[in-house]
Amino acid sequence: MQQFWRRITLCCCFLFSTNLLANDPTGKAHIYTEDFPPYQKFMGPGKIGGVATELVKSLFEHSKIDYKIHVLPWFRTNHIVTHTPNTFIYSLARTKEREKLYHWIAPLCQINVSFYKLKARKDIEINNIEDVKQYIVAVASGQPTEQHLIEQGFSQDDNLVILASHQQGGLMLNKARVDLLFGADLFIKNVERSLGRTDEWERAYISTHLSKRMYLAANIETDETLISRLRKSYSVLSNKLKTNSRCEQALTKQ
Repeated sequence: MQQFWRRITLCCCFLFSTNLLANDPTGKAHIYTEDFPPYQKFMGPGKIGGVATELVKSLFEHSKIDYKIHVLPWFRTNHIVTHTPNTFIYSLARTKEREKLYHWIAPLCQINVSFYKLKARKDIEINNIEDVKQYIVAVASGQPTEQHLIEQGFSQDDNLVILASHQQGGLMLNKARVDLLFGADLFIKNVERSLGRTDEWERAYISTHLSKRMYLAANIETDETLISRLRKSYSVLSNKLKTNSRCEQALTKQ
């Protein structure tokens, strides 16, 4: 019983603090995100960098909206913004399921999900998902990538190897025990670097079904004036921001 009341107290404190942030007497807009390099990089208390952060800061500063960015675990970040008016979130993938839950203010970086091969494998040529099926693909267990391949007709009896991690898939790719490694570009690049195989892998095919654009978004009950000012700023700055090229450069340099 004591543990029950302790949980209730913590929940009340959490909701109370969230309400205070939504009605900040200083007039600051509260923006929530997670540590997700190279898009968002936590650099110490009160410090956050990354290409997506730079884009978001540009929009708020051009709009002359004072702001504060909070870096929290993704579950908590998403919970706060979903339940708190006048709060913002980035980088949030824009999906059909989320479309009516947020105001979508400005596009940021793209998360691409791709099939990777060894550059030396000149024999592998892919133009569509059906072409992929003639090769053996490694995928990390429990990811949307695994479910997608199963839905597309891939089978462990034929052309699919399900592993505990992308790291294991990378090791198998290096040893030519699989033909392709399937996952988000960001994760694949990290694995490639950790295995010391920089510039030895290349993208063979992008999954258009799983690849999504990430956005700066806001709680659906956020003041329309704030939304309008930010959208106008994006319209003015969009050409100068060079979002796509900056995001690609950040991913390559990491």
